[in-house]
Amino acid sequence: MTLRDAPFRPGWALTAQAAAALAIVLALAGWQFSRALEKTALRDARVERLRAEPTAASVLSGNALPDFTRVSLNGEYDAQRHFLVAHRSGRGFNVFTPLTSQAGVFLVNRGWHPADAAPESALAVPTPTAPVTVVAVAWPRQHPSRLAAEEKWPDNWPKRIRAAHLERMAAAVDARPREFRLERGGEGVFRAASLAWDDAPGMHWGYVAQWLLIGTVLAAGYVFMGKRRGQKLAQADA
Repeated sequence: MTLRDAPFRPGWALTAQAAAALAIVLALAGWQFSRALEKTALRDARVERLRAEPTAASVLSGNALPDFTRVSLNGEYDAQRHFLVAHRSGRGFNVFTPLTSQAGVFLVNRGWHPADAAPESALAVPTPTAPVTVVAVAWPRQHPSRLAAEEKWPDNWPKRIRAAHLERMAAAVDARPREFRLERGGEGVFRAASLAWDDAPGMHWGYVAQWLLIGTVLAAGYVFMGKRRGQKLAQADA
C-alpha cells in the first residue's frame, strides 16, 4: 500500500498537538496582521497631517494635540536660553529654543548646528530678534532615557546636554512639555530635523506571511504523519 492510498488515521495525541500548534501559529499571524493594519493607519494619518494646512497656535487647547500636526507659530525666540542636545552622529547639536507666542511658550527644535561653530554663550547662538512666523510639527512624545533623566545640566546658558528630556527642558523655560520640530526654510531654522518616522507596516506583513507558511508546513506535516500512521496500522491488520 502506498502512502497516497493509506487511510488517514492521525490519532488523538497527534491531532491535539497539531491543533495546539496551529492555534498558536494562527494567533501570532492574527496579531501581526492587526499590528500591520495599525501601522498602516498610523502611516496614513501621519502623511495626511504633514500635508494639511498648519493649525494656528491660538486655537490649540492644552497639550491634546495629535502627533505630526503642523502648527503655525507667531512669536519671538528667547535669544537668552537654548538647549544644545548632542546629535546621535556625535557631531554637532540639535538646538532647542523657547518661542514665546500669545498661545504660550513652545520648545522648538531649530535643527542641527555644527559642533565647531557651537557657541559658548547664549548670545552667540544666531537667533532672530524680531517677531517670526514659522511652521512646526508636533513631534510624538517619547519616554526619556535613564541617561537623560540623571544627567547633570550646566548652570549657564546655552545648556549643552547629551540627551533630550522634554519634561525637564520645558520646565526650565516654562514651556509646553512637547517637542515642536521646525520645518526647513523657516526663520531661525538651521538644518531642519528630520520628519521621518518608522511606522512602515512592511515588517509586520512579512511576519504574517512567515507564520502562515509555518502553519502550512505544520498542516502538511500533520497530514503526512496521519497517513504514515494509517499505512502502518493497515499493514499490521493485513
